[in-house]
Parts: sequence; structure tokens; C-alpha cells
Amino acid sequence: MMKLIQSRFNIDPLRESYDEVSKWFATSLGRRLLIHERKAVAEELRYLFGYHLMQLSSVKNANFASSSRINHCFSFSPTEVSGGGSIPSEGVANFDELPLPDEVVDVTVLHHVLEFSENPHQVLKEAARVTMPRGYVVIVAFNPISAAGLLQRVFTLFSSTGVSKRRSLRLGRMRDWLEFLDFSCVNTRNVFHNLPINNARYLSSTKILEKLHYKNKMPGGMSFVMVARKDKAGLTPIKPQWEKPGILNAMPIAKQAIKGKASKECMVLPFRAKIKRDF
Repeated sequence: MMKLIQSRFNIDPLRESYDEVSKWFATSLGRRLLIHERKAVAEELRYLFGYHLMQLSSVKNANFASSSRINHCFSFSPTEVSGGGSIPSEGVANFDELPLPDEVVDVTVLHHVLEFSENPHQVLKEAARVTMPRGYVVIVAFNPISAAGLLQRVFTLFSSTGVSKRRSLRLGRMRDWLEFLDFSCVNTRNVFHNLPINNARYLSSTKILEKLHYKNKMPGGMSFVMVARKDKAGLTPIKPQWEKPGILNAMPIAKQAIKGKASKECMVLPFRAKIKRDF
């Protein structure tokens, strides 16, 4: 009995829960949450610039790059995606071991990736590795301090779907992980202040309530969007101090006035000159 309960709380690999998580975001509640997340991420990407944007998501065909001003946008998926999305995918890759060199991406978007990964710290470490200095990482994750977060453990006992079997990531823990990787949190906002009721009629009747909560920026949203900047210090070249005299360094010679008149046979020049002598 205990093993059965523990198996329900274990985090499955993302390549196995990828289809189940995508199916949940296709429901009425998942679509409403995805709409609010796209709106929040679009407002943050409006002020982020660069050459390359990478997106890692646990949802099929979730496009967050349409509102970005960056020209080259690409994504990786944990499994093969049929049908092709609106953002070009470069292929299948493990999120904890990205096939990219160091410091090549300007903006990295992690959409519900950390809470569904077996090793979220390694995934965040890989995202920090490929992000350039002064680049940005945008994290979208479920908020454990919300109505859906507080009821997660109860839902897990009765349901073993991919969304209910997720890791609880608090904002304080995320800030600690980012500071350890030389990141500083720039902005954090809560998204979708509504009850986790998967009913289309209820969600359509509470759209006004969602707009009021969104404008007031109240805490306790179902998910949160965090923007962090990579503050990696670069190497500053140090100018050599040539003024300091040393043992092997050249010593300056003081100028001396020339006394007496010089003959035509021996002209006084500023440099040494060889004088012919007849012996």
C-alpha cells in the first residue's frame, strides 16, 4: 500500500508525461491558463532583445515567441512531435543535457519544465549554461501557494495524471537556485487568479473576475512567471604598469645641456654616431 502511494507522488520522466500534460492543457481549464500565461510572457518578452531565443516546454505546440522581437526563435521537445507547431523545432533533446555550446542563447523560456523534470536543478543549470552573460531566463511554473497548489496532494491521491504528479517549486527556492547560478530575479508576476474548476461554463462566467485580479496583480495565482538576468562577471584586462622600474627595465636618462661649440668634424647628434679616427 505504501509503495502504491509513493509511486503516485514520484515524478515520471518528461518524455513519458509529455502527452498527458499536453492533453490537460487542451482542456477548458488548461486553455484558459495557457491564454493568461501567453499574455504575461508576451509582456515580458517585449522588452528583451537579442539574436537567439530558445523555448523548452512540456506542452505541444505552445508558442511564446510570436510576441518577441528576436528573429531567430527555436525550440526543443523531449519526444517527437507530430503535426509541427508554429515555432520551428530543432529536434528531440534531453532538457538536462542540451546539444548546444556555452553562452549562445540570449533569451531562454522554460514553460512548465522544471516541475515535471526528475532533476529540475540540472535542467536549470543547463539553461544557465547556454544563456549568454546579461541574457535572460523566463520561467513559467505552477504556483504551490494557490488553490490548485494546496489541493495538489489531494488530487494526486485520486488521480495519477501527468499534471497532478508535479513537483512543488516555491518562489523562494527558485530565487535561491538562480542566485547560485549567478542570476538575479528581475520581475515576478502571478497568473490566473481563479479556482481550479475544469468547467467551460464556469470559466466563461468568471472572465471578469480574472481581468480584475490580473490588473491588481494580486498574489496566489495558479502559476507564476519569473524573469531572471544572468549577471556573470566578465574578465577585465589589466594594463601593464610600465612606469614601475625593475631590474631588467630600461631606466630613463635625464637630458643634459651641451657646453661648448662643436666642430664640423664632430657633429653633436641626439643619438650616438660613429666617428672616424685616423691612427
